Amino acid sequence: MIDVPLWLGTPPGPATGVPPRLTYYPADAPATGAVVVCPGGAYSTLAEYEGADVAEWLVTLGIDAYVLHYRVAGEEAGRAALHPAPLYDLRQAVRVARERGAGRVAVMGFSAGGHLTATLATDAPTDADGPADARDARPDAIVLGYPVIDLTGAHSHAWSRRQLLGPGGTEKQATALSAHLNVTAETPPAFLWHTAADEAVPATNSLRFADALARAGTPYELHVFPEGEHGLGLAQGEEKVAASAWPGLCATWLAAQGFGPRS
Repeated sequence: MIDVPLWLGTPPGPATGVPPRLTYYPADAPATGAVVVCPGGAYSTLAEYEGADVAEWLVTLGIDAYVLHYRVAGEEAGRAALHPAPLYDLRQAVRVARERGAGRVAVMGFSAGGHLTATLATDAPTDADGPADARDARPDAIVLGYPVIDLTGAHSHAWSRRQLLGPGGTEKQATALSAHLNVTAETPPAFLWHTAADEAVPATNSLRFADALARAGTPYELHVFPEGEHGLGLAQGEEKVAASAWPGLCATWLAAQGFGPRS
């Protein structure tokens, strides 16, 4: 693994105690694309097993991987809004991967990292977001593992919302960051997986996003497995659950999207 500069100078947006960074995991042979991995952690922390472990798995598929350590609010309840710092970090990570020669760039996110991924995929940046072309930060494909999608309803993840928007976050802000409400025909193809037994982030989040993709005519693949708690990561532990099939299914999907060893 190799640390790669994410920002040259001070990152835009709110500052946090830990600066954002990007770690590169190169495939053994030239790859046709790269995947930026966004671990979960309710915008409070970052789960290592949803970062490094996932990147090492992607490398076995012949895919370059980048783990994004985006800005988070810390373990205590956010005193101020964190948004849009994580979104700025992810946009920049996609740009860096492209600048380093990745032919195609996908983003893979888990839980709150899935929310961040879906936010980028449905984002419509304005001129105030910076001089770079917004399209150079839009991924070619996304993978969402048990993602937070809806920040407004009964199925929202309250802690992720509070950390991202701060205690003064409004319903208008939460609606704007509920990704299923922002899907368009330009949203990239998506692979989603969840478990029906997830009590922390109900599968309704993935179902709503998939429904929005279907209505927009955007290709997607969705798997809802019957068992398994929230935060399974690669789901390859000693107690096998049906969700352990997701990496194989996702590998096939990524290959169909053009990610893998260069022939």
